[in-house]
Amino acid sequence: MSRERKDATMSLCRAMCNIVSLSKLFVATMLVGVLGAASGFAGPEPITESKDANLEPVVEVPIARESRGLITLEGPSGMFINPTSATLPQNEFILNYCVLFFDTDTDVVGHGILLSYGVRDWLEIGFVGNLLDVNSPGPPSREDTFVVGGPMARIRLLRDREWWPELSVGGYVKWGSPGGGGGPALNSANAFVAISKTIPIDEKGFLKTVTFQGGFREAWLDEPAPVSNVNRVYGGLEVQLPWRLFLIGEVTQRNDKVDLREIPYAAGIQWRGRYFGCSLAVLQNGGESRPGIYFGVAGGLGAEPVRTSTQGGVAGARP
Repeated sequence: MSRERKDATMSLCRAMCNIVSLSKLFVATMLVGVLGAASGFAGPEPITESKDANLEPVVEVPIARESRGLITLEGPSGMFINPTSATLPQNEFILNYCVLFFDTDTDVVGHGILLSYGVRDWLEIGFVGNLLDVNSPGPPSREDTFVVGGPMARIRLLRDREWWPELSVGGYVKWGSPGGGGGPALNSANAFVAISKTIPIDEKGFLKTVTFQGGFREAWLDEPAPVSNVNRVYGGLEVQLPWRLFLIGEVTQRNDKVDLREIPYAAGIQWRGRYFGCSLAVLQNGGESRPGIYFGVAGGLGAEPVRTSTQGGVAGARP
């Protein structure tokens, strides 16, 4: 074979080797691209959460508290005189009773009753009633009994969560014995708006929570008297202690139309058990020269109070 033919043959072999090498590189590149595209369509690899995530304990604070023993002088559950924003938990039923021994020159004893049912966590309906016994030694001696009562309802508009307060509106009606002829003005239609905010302190300590209460109520009197309506602003403070004990104090705006020279106020203690509760307080209703003694007692059946998380969890019914 001539030298020129050998050189041509060797050049052809080198060219063929180069073509094969380039082909292998092209195929490998295509395979890598196809596999990459396939894994891209399949989605990213799942990320394993850290074992240290979400280890912070969630502390629950009661918001809608039990209402056993919390009947007020006005009727709906709350402090001692005024209703608050707390609605009954769903499917809970309560029966509350209170008695107030007025400090007057006559023997005056007031009684109150509240029957209420939680239709929803945000809706409560019921009945309120009052009976007033007046015994005057005279002369001449006189005994009178005045009875009024009617329906009540309360609706929660906002729940106490994060920085939002609890907000509720409600109304109740009292019809019955006429207040004319020197009797008290008891017949009335009433509406109120109440707000509260609970500050958690230490669930395991002596001072557990502090709750700020406030509200406004108005009464439209149905009496043959020159006073047609009475409105008041009120506020209070509730301190939760161990053993289901609560210290409560409240003060109410004095209304010149019906109050004497005293500002209505009350201060006392409440115990709120699972199925039973009671209250004991010193109470000035604004119409007496000195405060009287208030006692409330009640029982109820139903669900535990609605609870919410201080860590931003979703609130729900406690099982």
